[in-house]
Amino acid sequence: MDYYTLVILGALIGFLVLAALLLVPVYRFLEREDEAARRFTAEYFRRQQTAHANGADEEEPPASPPTQS
Repeated sequence: MDYYTLVILGALIGFLVLAALLLVPVYRFLEREDEAARRFTAEYFRRQQTAHANGADEEEPPASPPTQS
């Protein structure tokens, strides 16, 4: 093997190790955030369904008092 081949292999392996060291924590963080978003979404929908059990999107506004003309 040539000296250049060893340098190229060393640089390639070093680059892959460095990329893994930098990208694995980012990947793990994104996975945790995705799971937290799923839990929040499920919990949010569950709360909305219990808050509006009759299926209405919004609460009905209070009736205004009749005005005299």
